[in-house]
Amino acid sequence: MASYAALRTIAWSVYGVGLMAMHAFGGESPGVDGARMQEVQPTTYRFGRFMLDCSRRTLLSESGARPLPEKVFQILMLLLEANGATVAKQTFLRRIWPEGYVSEGNLTQQIFLLRGFLGESLNRNEYILTVAGGGYRFAKTIESKRGLSMKDACERCMATLSSQDLAMICSYECTFCVKCAYGMNSTCPNCGGELTKRPRRRR
Repeated sequence: MASYAALRTIAWSVYGVGLMAMHAFGGESPGVDGARMQEVQPTTYRFGRFMLDCSRRTLLSESGARPLPEKVFQILMLLLEANGATVAKQTFLRRIWPEGYVSEGNLTQQIFLLRGFLGESLNRNEYILTVAGGGYRFAKTIESKRGLSMKDACERCMATLSSQDLAMICSYECTFCVKCAYGMNSTCPNCGGELTKRPRRRR
């Protein structure tokens, strides 16, 4: 069994990583409340035909999984966290490039790359809208998942599913009734992963 000193060293090491992550985004020391907030940050976001795996910084869709470059990922996260509200250009510049001054051209280039990942064309901005004189905002409905609650309906036919009903889920907890799952050959349409039986929760 590890000694108390060893466990304390590990704990402080983990806390230090959290501090560095906050400073990388230009934030302050999280403290106790900040640490608690980090614990409940969403692990996945779903919007349109895409799902973002935050832990792997990977964008998933029916066409496959695509890892996102660091800046592109951070910009997408700011847009998703704003949940439809406008994110000012200065907010992007301050949070994504905290090390010093950069021009708006850098932001424009990264937004262009992100739009490419989302399949947007020059005249068809389905996900990211430009706000004149303000910044950018996300146009799609966003669903976040923290891995703490069971979904109560099939994502395909919307049939009600209680915690005791048999349901099929993928590794991202996309949830379907048995009939829909079998109709999709037990393959998740969001990530392409295998659908397996969801464990029943105790009453």
